[in-house]
Formats: sequence, structure tokens, C-alpha cells
Amino acid sequence: MVRTNNQQLALDRDGKAFGSNGDSPTRIAIVGSHPIQYFAPWFRSLAATSGVVLKVFFCSNWGAESYHDPQFGIKVKWDIPLLEGYDWEFLESGKEIRSHSFWGMDNSDVGAALERFRPDVVQINGYAHRTMWRVVNWCNRNRVPAMIFSDSNLMPKRTLWKRAAKTLIVKQFYRRLDGAISIGDNNRAYLQHYGFPLERTFPGILPIDYKRLVDSAGDSVGTRSEIRQRHGIPVDALVVVYAGKLIPLKCPTHLLEAILRCTRQGLNVWGLLVGEGAERGTLEAFIANHKMNNIVLTGFINQASIGKYYAASDVVTLMSRHEPKGQTIAEAGALGCPAILSDRIGCIGPTDSARPGENALVYPWSDIGALTNCIVRLYEDPSLYRSMSQAARRIANSQDISVAALQLKEAALQLKEMGCRK
Repeated sequence: MVRTNNQQLALDRDGKAFGSNGDSPTRIAIVGSHPIQYFAPWFRSLAATSGVVLKVFFCSNWGAESYHDPQFGIKVKWDIPLLEGYDWEFLESGKEIRSHSFWGMDNSDVGAALERFRPDVVQINGYAHRTMWRVVNWCNRNRVPAMIFSDSNLMPKRTLWKRAAKTLIVKQFYRRLDGAISIGDNNRAYLQHYGFPLERTFPGILPIDYKRLVDSAGDSVGTRSEIRQRHGIPVDALVVVYAGKLIPLKCPTHLLEAILRCTRQGLNVWGLLVGEGAERGTLEAFIANHKMNNIVLTGFINQASIGKYYAASDVVTLMSRHEPKGQTIAEAGALGCPAILSDRIGCIGPTDSARPGENALVYPWSDIGALTNCIVRLYEDPSLYRSMSQAARRIANSQDISVAALQLKEAALQLKEMGCRK
């Protein structure tokens, strides 16, 4: 039997929602790989938006319960509700899925599930799974507009043959889509690079739950003091936070190297690394070898408490060799943290969540000297820091789930009116 929370609106015989008082609401189906902690609040906000009937179909139930995260290296159970406040269904064939590879995630029953829901528009989250191709096949056969939402960008460096293969595959896939939501400057450039029509590209964001983050910090002044006292961090230190998986791709040792240089310049700078992963041993060895007492490794911090650690910090960093988006920039920005990030992060852009010179400083990836200089600049220039901190809050608020919900509703309405591509 298919698992669902049975929150779908009752329908009359004409397919209209009871109580709609006139025009039928827009029926939006979203097909996602599994419940994701970042998306659940967005789905709740979208489901509560007037004029929308939403149903989310999950290819698997990974993340809904506790699971072993191979990159964190620990068992994880998210402490915010992932399946509340919106209509959802686990596809029956998802029980057989054992991997998130392209062929590993193949739900043969997705077409039948969509047939039962009768959507006006279907959104898929990317094209990296066989199921998403099945969804597009169903949409094309039934003349239902299909729309993509992804964080893809052109930043990763690929060999010539990989670029050629990707161009062939992506262009073929995009020709079968009717709409796309671009979630920032780099994603929009990616869509244009592969020939997606501008008139069918709609503005969007990768949302954060701004209110929950701010509310979770409570009295930010008191929380800042509490967290710093808990970890022995001086009240007057500049705290640079990294929140994420401690894995080689994220380059967490770069932050330690930069803070060591700051310390040698006599600056009162601390590093706060929130997360777990395979690099913990390397980080601990670096800290011990250099006798650093101004680095805190907190371990894994769950969603309900992460806002408190941002409130205790002053600056957020991402040092990754490649990062499709960089959600922590907006999250920490909600608590007033400007960003320092490598030029390999996908959220950098004049209309994105990391805007150079406004709420963010950008440095060339792996250039530890440049990373250090960014930290020193914010440390030594209080007026620059204040202006960037104010901008961080403002820009983070523009990335909220309520904004994303209205954007998706508007995109679906326009696409419903435009219809499928010829």
C-alpha cells in the first residue's frame, strides 16, 4: 500500500477543490528524491498558500527517520518535522531503492501516482535520477507542463569529453521541459548555456526558514553569551563559523590555516567548526601540532539549535573546492553574519545570497593568504563589518520560504497559462 499522509483536498466530480469559490486552484506536484530538511518548511509554506493544491512525491524515505550519513560519518535524525503540514506520498517502489545513483533511483510507479493526483504542473528536482526522466515522459505524453528546479551551475571543471557528453544529455533533456526555476545568477547562466528558453525561465531561490532560524536563537545577545561561555570563547573575539560536513571537498583545514595566520598577527580571532566528518582527525592533529586554543569543533549540531551557533558567530565561511549553492551563507546571514567564501561557491552573484562587496567577500579558492586578508579586513574595519552584517540580514530575509512559495506559485500559474512547448 502506498504511504501517504492523506491531506489532499477532496475533489468534486469536475476535479475542482470543494470550497474554491470559482477558479480552480493550481494543482502542483513536486517529485523529490527523499525528504530533505531544507525543503520541508518550504513545502509547508507552499501548501498554506492560497490558490495552490500541493502534493509531494518522494522516491524514497531516506531522511524521514534516523539514518547513517556516510559523509557526516554518524547516525542522523533531523529534529524538525519533515513530513508535516503538506500532502505527501512515498512511491511504493521506493522501498526497493538502495542508492541515490541514476539507475538506483528508478520508481516505475511514478506515472500512476501522478495520474491519481492529476496535476496542472509538475516540478522535478534535477535530472540525476531515472525517476525524473520517467516523470518528464509522463508529462510529455499527457501534455502536462514539466518544470525543473535544481542548483546546477557551470563552475565545476570537466574534461572535454565530459563536457561534450553533458551538453548532449542536458540539451536533450531540457528540450522536453516546459519551464525552469532559476535559483540564482549561476543557475540562470547554466540554464542559458544549455539553451533553455528565457521566456520559460522563472525567478526563484533556494529557500531558508528565516523566521525559524531567528526565533530559535531567542534572545540573540543572551544566546551569544551562552554559547561562547559553553565553549570558552572570549566575548570580544571575532568568531568565524563554518557549518557543514568535515570532508576534503569542503576544505575545512583552510580555515584553520587562515586563523593561525591571524593569531600570528596578534588578532583575537576564533574558529567555530560545526559538523562532523572524515576530516575531524586531520583537524584535531593540526590544532594539536600548532597548539591552537582558539578553535572549537562542536560536532554535529541539529537544525533546531543551529541558529544559536550562528548567533554566537560574527562571520560565516565556505572554503569548498566546489559547492553547488552554499545554503549556510543565507542561514548565518539571518543572524547577521556576513560571508567570506571561495570563488567556487554557487550562491555568489549580484542578485544571489552572497553578493560581493555587499554582504560577502570572495577570495580565490585555496589562496590562504587571500582568505586571511578577508578575515583581517572585517576584523579591522568595524564600519564595513556593520554594513555587511545589516546587508546579510536583509538579503537572508529575501531568501525566506514564504518568498520561495510565492515564486513557485507564480511560476506554476504562468506555466499553466502558457501550456506545454510545441
